[in-house]
Amino acid sequence: MFQDTLFDQKSNEYAYAFWRDKVRARIKDPALREKLAPTTPPHPFGVKRPSLEQNYYEAFNRDNVALVDLNDTPIQSVTERGILTADGVEHEFDIIVLATGFDAVSGGLTAIDIRGADGSLLRDKWASGVRTHLGVATAGFPNLLFVYGPQSPSGFCNGPTCAEIQGEMIVETLEHLLSNGHRRIEATPEAEEEWTHHVAELVAPTLFLHARSWYVGANIPGKPVQMLNYPGGLPLYRAKYAESKANNYAGFQVS
Repeated sequence: MFQDTLFDQKSNEYAYAFWRDKVRARIKDPALREKLAPTTPPHPFGVKRPSLEQNYYEAFNRDNVALVDLNDTPIQSVTERGILTADGVEHEFDIIVLATGFDAVSGGLTAIDIRGADGSLLRDKWASGVRTHLGVATAGFPNLLFVYGPQSPSGFCNGPTCAEIQGEMIVETLEHLLSNGHRRIEATPEAEEEWTHHVAELVAPTLFLHARSWYVGANIPGKPVQMLNYPGGLPLYRAKYAESKANNYAGFQVS
């Protein structure tokens, strides 16, 4: 993998071609090859999370496995016997496994009725786009410090490692508050606007915005499209948090 795969289209095409040809060699049916590993990529390689698999593509070589492309024949309805697609074919099944997507990164917070100091809901504040300071706090919601949330490394970082590091940062923040007699911490509107701009600035040179992925919330109808994870990497993120801490937790109102 080239270092600029997520930044340079030509480099990305080389990476995709390598993956494509390796996968196509595992699929016997030419039509299935084109569906599962198309000649022309549907989006830049890597801007949707590549699946880690071992025998997935070989399963399509079995006589009892068929692929139905919902882009060509969308689901019309679920029937007593199975699923009816738009081409009029009723596919009979004993079991249907529903994989309907998920409201990633911010959804776990907006699904809860979290209310701010003025009684407003967090989901309403973020309805036009997520805004945080350092990916751990948002203005108007004092003492709400979230881990593994939006605009933090979250989905771009090893999960347990990232959650542990963020947890340690928040523990240090709470220790600072308690040892100095403070009881309230809240992100400032200016700081969250600056952080949101910083995230957008980091992702702009990349290819991430060229795909409708959960990384940018595009899998949820009506959800604003924006980078939901911090694309600067864990070392830069830790440096930014340390900078705020060294400046008496700049970007937060503490009282």
